[in-house]
Amino acid sequence: MNRIRAARQALGWTQTELADRAGISARTIHAVEKGRPCRQATKRRILIALSVPWVVRADYFPRAHTVRPASAVAARSASA
Repeated sequence: MNRIRAARQALGWTQTELADRAGISARTIHAVEKGRPCRQATKRRILIALSVPWVVRADYFPRAHTVRPASAVAARSASA
């Protein structure tokens, strides 16, 4: 389960309540709970609303996968 959702539910809050406390839209909370990426400022607002320290943000927001540009992949396979 998503850590943001679990923390929200542990407090007995709806997505709308968390959104109101964080000063962002409920739609953003829904997207974050679905694992969609968001801005650092949004992460900070959510964690503050949940009373979660910033230093443990990686536990709540896993790093996004980086995708190599097609040109880098083509260059690598051409040199092999």
